[in-house]
Amino acid sequence: MKLLIGVLLIIHGLIVAAISAGSMNPSSGLQNPSWLGWWPTNLGQSWLLSSTGLESSHIVIRFLNLFTLAGGIALVAAGLGVLGFLIPAGWWPALAVAGAAISLCFLVIYLHPLYAIGISLNVAILVALVWAHWPPELISS
Repeated sequence: MKLLIGVLLIIHGLIVAAISAGSMNPSSGLQNPSWLGWWPTNLGQSWLLSSTGLESSHIVIRFLNLFTLAGGIALVAAGLGVLGFLIPAGWWPALAVAGAAISLCFLVIYLHPLYAIGISLNVAILVALVWAHWPPELISS
């Protein structure tokens, strides 16, 4: 169980960090497939930022990139903490909550149906660690 949770947190963190590296393209985004033609924005475009006029602000986009990168790093660090490698084991729950919350903020700002798995995973992390008070002792053995 410990290995599975640690690896999943690391993989999720790497995906979040990769998304932060430039998937946001306010000008056109990545064209939606034909079966997703009903969705109002392309992948990489923000429904929230475009409606407020902030999508053309390079400062806002760079801040969101760095913020999301921090979330990815926090998730990777949480996974390493679960595995007991480089990061103290007691830190992993706080790192996982911070990383999942940051990632969820990004996914809501850039909401797209293709982000459903990431949103679900972030919500599962937050529910398990914050709402259900899942004890970290379960995987520390």
